[in-house]
Amino acid sequence: MRITRTVVALLACFAGGALAQSKPAPVQVVVPHGYIGFGAGQTIFSIPDDALPAPGATASTLNSGQNRTGYRLFGGYRFHRNLSIETTATDYGKFTATREVTAPVTGNLIAQTRVTGASLDLVGWLPFDNGFSFLGKFGGMYAQTQTSYSTEGAYTLPPGTRTYVVNAKIVGRYGVGLAYAINDRTSLRMEYEVSHTVGKEIQGELEALFFSLQVRF
Repeated sequence: MRITRTVVALLACFAGGALAQSKPAPVQVVVPHGYIGFGAGQTIFSIPDDALPAPGATASTLNSGQNRTGYRLFGGYRFHRNLSIETTATDYGKFTATREVTAPVTGNLIAQTRVTGASLDLVGWLPFDNGFSFLGKFGGMYAQTQTSYSTEGAYTLPPGTRTYVVNAKIVGRYGVGLAYAINDRTSLRMEYEVSHTVGKEIQGELEALFFSLQVRF
């Protein structure tokens, strides 16, 4: 995906410039240890053009909405200098998609979807003596989507159509990031991750792309 490649390249450029600077006193990575943290960021919901079909419509276009703010709590256990296991709880925000119907009548089908998830990941670390670390992770997430449908204008849903749908499934995800240890107990983390096919049954191949800044203790 083009967005993913661009973010990875930006993280690599930022890290390269940071590592090229003069090195401070080495930061010791003490293992094993546990940690907790929180973060916030921007969620990009990516869906194909044929998602959110409007029953009975013969001509329509999709407006896929805007980015949303998401929040996260996480905790982990670093059992090796290069490996840790991590669990997170994330609210990705509420995403609005609108199908604009132009035939046989005009109107809109609006779907508002909130995505939340609880995940378990294996995190790989590549630490440097100047406090910076590359990280990569992969794992699974129990994702829940809650979608409410409404209409505007002359378009209406067929009788009996469900207007509120709750769905849950286990999805795969991966991420990359850059961390900086302020001291032995506190660090900052910039991270980009992709969670695949959340809400697949509701709005097609919906992906949640999350770019966040995090504080870890």
